[in-house]
Amino acid sequence: MVLALPILALGQQDVQFSQYMFNRIYYNPGVTGSGSAICINGLHRSQWVGFEGAPITQNINVNVPIKMLRGGVGLSIVNDQIGFFNNISARLMYGYQLQLANGTLGIGAGATFLNNQLNGTAWIPSDYAQPGGGLTDPGIIGLAETGFQVDAVFGVYYESQNIWGGVSSTRVIESSTELGSIVPSVTTQFRNARHYYLMGGYNWAVPASNWELRPSLLLKMATGSTTFDVNVMGVYNNTFWGGVTYRLQDAVSAMIGWQATPDLRFGYSYDVGTSSLSMQGGGSHEIMANYCFKIEIPPPPTGSHKNPRFL
Repeated sequence: MVLALPILALGQQDVQFSQYMFNRIYYNPGVTGSGSAICINGLHRSQWVGFEGAPITQNINVNVPIKMLRGGVGLSIVNDQIGFFNNISARLMYGYQLQLANGTLGIGAGATFLNNQLNGTAWIPSDYAQPGGGLTDPGIIGLAETGFQVDAVFGVYYESQNIWGGVSSTRVIESSTELGSIVPSVTTQFRNARHYYLMGGYNWAVPASNWELRPSLLLKMATGSTTFDVNVMGVYNNTFWGGVTYRLQDAVSAMIGWQATPDLRFGYSYDVGTSSLSMQGGGSHEIMANYCFKIEIPPPPTGSHKNPRFL
């Protein structure tokens, strides 16, 4: 959802994922350092398939618990292509984990490095780029412009055996960058809008069965935009799952997944658009893969050592 004015454009800038419950570290750095294993998570999302210029997004993140840091470090990389924009970001995070009640409270922060690139050659008339050719409009960004930004992220996250949730904010500094116009000395400013997230869920074991219900919610707020995803997922024997997500005024998503091994799982979701814009495409596809592993450092050997002098 975007609010457009002649000199200002506001809206949600962060990418979205239907399988947000498996990608919590993207929304909240307080997740960083939680758990006891190194986890690598990757997602690919093709949104509004068949719609020209529709978003295509990849996200890979790594969560590394480190005991000596009382938490851990994380890395999240996003490649997002939408229309003529190609945005690449890298986020470095640290999370401090402490025991609270029967769970763990994480407090995390990080720095985000964003590279915004616009390729205008596909939509700017060729005579605009030629000296003396056509009329020049200072509002039109140059043929190939790149901007760089540094911003921040902060979050608090709590998790126990049955509940999880947290609050967070991205693009906290609301940094900006300037892209050049086709008119020399004229620039267009792109400014980050601060985003807020509230997410949480509950795991309920169905009595006398191998099923578990896991409802969850993700509330997303940014300047000029507020929406939410609500999901209900059923998990069988901790191996297979399926669920349905409703995204306010945008889509209904169905998802399935498989815990292939204790360390490896896969997921897939398909969105059916409900808004007038999203219904113009052929739905949205999203695939997820997650792998966790531990690095065991053996303890130093104990016992007596012989001195060669006395052999």
